[in-house]
Amino acid sequence: MQAKFLSANNKYHFAWWDAQEVSAGTPHDHAAKRPRQPFTIVPFEKKTLNVNDLFCISSNDTLHFAWYLEPDSKKFDSCASYLWVCAGPSTALGAKRNWYPSVLPREARRDNLLFITSNNKAHFAWYQKGDALWVGKGSSDNLAKEKAVRCSLPPDAKVGFILFMSTNDQHHFAFLKNGTYLVGSSEKLAHSPQGVYDLEELKDIMKV
Repeated sequence: MQAKFLSANNKYHFAWWDAQEVSAGTPHDHAAKRPRQPFTIVPFEKKTLNVNDLFCISSNDTLHFAWYLEPDSKKFDSCASYLWVCAGPSTALGAKRNWYPSVLPREARRDNLLFITSNNKAHFAWYQKGDALWVGKGSSDNLAKEKAVRCSLPPDAKVGFILFMSTNDQHHFAFLKNGTYLVGSSEKLAHSPQGVYDLEELKDIMKV
């Protein structure tokens, strides 16, 4: 089993596993506070979805948000899609808010959208433009309310190194493929001195 997504709020960091289970803990150990338990996802237009169908999951102190990219068969552009979101408690995504559409930043598309994160203040759409990481900010139904900004990374960290991202009211977290993570603002992420995290599929990498 592997972690499919990570998310965070001001209380916990969450891991959403491909066995359709969710655990809660710290940035270093995403199951330290609450062991894995099953969760459900409300059907999308009568279509049953599982965790592998989702684009990502994000969290704030009130709700957990499931994001779904629906391919648009009516358009010839293979990158065209619709972004939908639902929300609920960690064990029942969509139980509080059924699916509703969201708007991406103008330069964010299906082929360059990387992550969506949330906190109590806003929702963030992270996407790649060239070799750079950019982020748009807004509400759950409009991720383009504020002008997108470029987020700088340390010289030794590339956009392609990022495996997961999450957000709380204080920081954005970028979890890298080597088992370390970056912390910072929407405009700058930096290495954390204690920035090592432990997920099952990364244990061998972290021993290197």
